[in-house]
Amino acid sequence: MKTYLILCVAIVCHHLVLAQSNKSINAIEVSDVSVLNSFGYLTGYSVTFKNTSTKTIDYIGWTTNYFDNSGRLVKTEQNAFNSDSLIEPIVSGFEKTLYRTPGVKGASKAQIVVMDAHSVDGTKFK
Repeated sequence: MKTYLILCVAIVCHHLVLAQSNKSINAIEVSDVSVLNSFGYLTGYSVTFKNTSTKTIDYIGWTTNYFDNSGRLVKTEQNAFNSDSLIEPIVSGFEKTLYRTPGVKGASKAQIVVMDAHSVDGTKFK
């Protein structure tokens, strides 16, 4: 019975780790993701990106995967950050926290997968 219990705990923890592991690329690191849940909806999340390159980043494209408590994928959506005259680009070594309000029913976790980035001098990162 003890072995069975340990095996069940290991499987549950494995699913939770997979649902929460974020994926970065060479120039952008996902340093923090926080979610807000309310009445069975993932109503909002914040993600903090750190510029690990030597260049100033003006675009980040990412995929957000939403999971329920059992680790089942509920929804996937594409997102992006584009700097403009109102939003400053991310200087080398600095972080920027972005907020989104997806309103995904049944989701309790968000996984961020950075797909690509672009610097102000035209360099593309994948």
